[in-house]
Amino acid sequence: MMWRLFIPLLVPLVAVASRVPKFPHQYSAVIMIKMPYIGLEMPMRVLTTSRGQRIEYFNGLQVDTHNANGTFKLVFNNGVRDCRFSPSSAGPTMLHEGLVTGGEWKAVPFFPDLSQYKPAGEELVGGTMCQKFTMDQAHGTKGTMDDHISFYWDPILEVPVRWHQHARFTIFGSHTDEYIVEYYSLQKQAPLDAELALPEKCNVPTKTENSFVQIAGLMTAAHHMRAAVNIDSDSLFETFLQQHGKSYAPDEHVLRRTIFQKNIQTVRELNHRHAGKTTFKGNRFLDLTREEVLRFRGGKNSGSSRERRCPEHQKFVRVHEPAGLRASERPQNFDWRTAKPGSVSPVKDQGFCGSCWTYGGMGPVEAMHAIQTGNLLELPEQFMLDCAWTNGTGESGGNFGCDGGDSDIGALEIVRKYGGIIPTSRAYGNYQNINGYCKDTRNMEIGTKITGWVDIKDRDEEGLLDAVATKGPVNVNIMVPDEMVYYDTGVLNVESCKHNKTQIDHAVMMVGYGTDMHGPDYYVVRNSWSTYWGDQGYIKVARGENDCAIASDAGYPEMSAATEIAV
Repeated sequence: MMWRLFIPLLVPLVAVASRVPKFPHQYSAVIMIKMPYIGLEMPMRVLTTSRGQRIEYFNGLQVDTHNANGTFKLVFNNGVRDCRFSPSSAGPTMLHEGLVTGGEWKAVPFFPDLSQYKPAGEELVGGTMCQKFTMDQAHGTKGTMDDHISFYWDPILEVPVRWHQHARFTIFGSHTDEYIVEYYSLQKQAPLDAELALPEKCNVPTKTENSFVQIAGLMTAAHHMRAAVNIDSDSLFETFLQQHGKSYAPDEHVLRRTIFQKNIQTVRELNHRHAGKTTFKGNRFLDLTREEVLRFRGGKNSGSSRERRCPEHQKFVRVHEPAGLRASERPQNFDWRTAKPGSVSPVKDQGFCGSCWTYGGMGPVEAMHAIQTGNLLELPEQFMLDCAWTNGTGESGGNFGCDGGDSDIGALEIVRKYGGIIPTSRAYGNYQNINGYCKDTRNMEIGTKITGWVDIKDRDEEGLLDAVATKGPVNVNIMVPDEMVYYDTGVLNVESCKHNKTQIDHAVMMVGYGTDMHGPDYYVVRNSWSTYWGDQGYIKVARGENDCAIASDAGYPEMSAATEIAV
């Protein structure tokens, strides 16, 4: 009799558990995106219809509205509301938060394509017994860079619960990281048209052609697979598009296939040509050019920033004067990570914001303060991101938060506006991955003080080595060739890195230099793409002609003595 009671109860449960999740095309959702590596928790409200999509970050701190016309970003510009517009014609269609494929606008997908996943039983998540679906991709032989993605679905309420990703999928593909998407609520009906209306400030927006994509890179990339490079490239391209949920109109399809095939061949040739010295890997952006990739992961205004400085900035600039050491007296190999442990902060991650310029500028400040005081403080890139907007202060360009800037101008703006005082991260707040509100820092805990900026002469390699060895890590602005997109280990020494400062498009920090027993002398550079990119977040670039313009536009902050910091 007991079995007769149990059987009817078990049957519906099994039926429920076997259902395949179905995701709505029009909906309202509240989610939390977490990046444990940098301690980021980003609450978001997403409103999606067939005509447009609205994404609100941090309860409206930044609001993105996009449709077939383009993307509107309501942001704070030095604490004042500003709306910036990027038309759908700016750049390749697949690089916009609203995707245009085959002439039809499509919203950013905030749910996975489960056709690429396998059922993996059940698992308890936050007290809810969920259906689990997984997708795994192997990379290399060690297993440390493998992709592991899990999606959790509540079969009773028929709502998503969690999307946990540890994968090589963001931006350059070779950048593996951990991402957790928590679904807090889901309304499966279309939002009202009024909810998708543009903010009033966006009626007359500021037009920009270089609006950097943020969330699109995250969500579309979550379907990542690392493209193999040893099978037919035509077949592989179609598989690549299917795996990534991409599609192109006929004319662009031909163009993308050509780029894809070229990049596949590039990776093959690079590994063959540099065997035993440098390694390269393919990734999910094999159908994009280098310039398109940097719209996700860069942020440095193109070219040298020195001509963009205003007269007020020039008051606080001087030129580096070597310490007088002869080359023979300087260490042959030098790295601040080992020369003075604890002087270089851990590799950071700029997320999905074009903020490399803030990391390239704030990193040397942190390091030089630590060298001077013995105390490594975490300083807020978000402060520079929020408060160093220039609105075209210089002759051209300017600092525009996540839409790009220059490290030196960011530092000089802090000197000009705040007397060089930089608050601690603890006081100002954590990095938010979006354009934030410029906070009143007057009563915040002081981290350190800068008094100006020091330029290293163009192409003065001896001056650059001297500055690194005697002052500390320095800001260097570099050009990113195709090969750097696929860099894994070794010394990057490629002809396409021949210095050309007009092609500078990324800001990083140089921490040392050395000599490779198998190849050329090199610079040691720290990137802002987490430890999963390159060699634990670092790259070695050949010195000399093929230095990716590292010696063309370098400098460092002028630090105030610790005893001179005003309280």
